[in-house]
Amino acid sequence: MRLLTLAICSLPLLLTACDKPAEKADDEPVLRVGAIPDGYPHYFKEGDTIKGFSADILNAVAGKIHYKVEWVTSDWVGVLGSLETGKVDTVGNFADTPERRKKYDYSAPYYYSAAQLAVSKNNTTIHGLQDMKGKTVAADLGSNYAKVLKEFDPKNEIKLVTFEGMDVVVNSVAQGKVDAYVSGQVILLGQIKHKNLPLKVVGEPFGLKQVALPFRKDARGEALKQKVDVALGELRADGTLKKISEKWFDRDLSVDTELTSVSKRQ
Repeated sequence: MRLLTLAICSLPLLLTACDKPAEKADDEPVLRVGAIPDGYPHYFKEGDTIKGFSADILNAVAGKIHYKVEWVTSDWVGVLGSLETGKVDTVGNFADTPERRKKYDYSAPYYYSAAQLAVSKNNTTIHGLQDMKGKTVAADLGSNYAKVLKEFDPKNEIKLVTFEGMDVVVNSVAQGKVDAYVSGQVILLGQIKHKNLPLKVVGEPFGLKQVALPFRKDARGEALKQKVDVALGELRADGTLKKISEKWFDRDLSVDTELTSVSKRQ
């Protein structure tokens, strides 16, 4: 009889525990994002927090689809490997190109990126692409900017070399071992200012590309892409993409400036 009484008395407690909702953080599905820890202004680590332009975009997207972002950091080669093997769901600041579309499905674009050249701050002979004939240009290993440069070098008059790690590239250019460095315009401007690098950008930006979020061609990737597309559409419509861009770059890079210029001329 005593055992029955204890069981009956314990029943409300058991039911209360079962009915208690789980913590919100535990309920949220996870969006795994690959990032480099020193990729200012797109990603950089401050304490235990990942910050930056693309980090703000990913956090805004995750908020819209009610996911929690899990950052997976490594060097750029490791980021690409993690995306390919499915260790991460997506990567920010990854140009949408026909070649990459063979492997990945892309979301709607969230900003537009142009390439630019940087040289030693003491260089007085290189002022842009027109001065690069017979010169050597360095690019980050796995970067799309090397391919963009090749698009503007149809006669193959520029020698292209790749290095793993921005520090190696910067030192090579600053010491005159390499004539120039090709990368994203906003990356170069941001890194030179943020780190006080001994480089300067030269010439006009070139090879404007749309940048979107890549997803693997599988069931999870397809489902995430559909959700992200809706979220990006809402963030564009409510002005969030524009606001984040202006926060980091003092300009709206969420629109295709080439198309905008054409429409204004017509």
